[in-house]
Amino acid sequence: MIDRLLPIIASRWSRLVLVGLIVLGLQTTLFTDVRPFGVVAQLMLLMAVAAGVTYGFEVGAIAGLMLGFMYDCVLNTPLGLCSLVFGGAAAAAGALPFFIREPSWWLKIAGVAVATLLAELAFPFALSMVGIGGWVRPRMVLVALGVTLINVAIAPLALIVSRWTLKASLGS
Repeated sequence: MIDRLLPIIASRWSRLVLVGLIVLGLQTTLFTDVRPFGVVAQLMLLMAVAAGVTYGFEVGAIAGLMLGFMYDCVLNTPLGLCSLVFGGAAAAAGALPFFIREPSWWLKIAGVAVATLLAELAFPFALSMVGIGGWVRPRMVLVALGVTLINVAIAPLALIVSRWTLKASLGS
């Protein structure tokens, strides 16, 4: 019985859920009150796009969907909206290794910045498309830029954490 359960427990997706719960806890407690540049840091989005930049399109999209769904469970938005935006952003970030064979660390951080900016601009539009109005305002550009700056500052740590979390197996 334990022989069947051990590969599931040691899989990259189990580690992603566990690390995602820790990041979600930080997102909803500490980073709700600490607001650099007057905006809330989006750690869940950062982890999703870091997974995409590190491991490519497919892994990034799945990680974005999983982390977005976890974040959806604590928000007042329709279930699946963050999942859709985070999955799209992580998949877009995962296109970087497709175009550049082995991107350097600064190109990965640039990919995180672009994907974060796109996701932060897409989320208010996604909210307005499901009927939750009032989110598309000129200030959303400043919020998106602030979140992007925060994510760029934390990106080196997020890239290290996502590399460990989504490694194919801990033995390799």
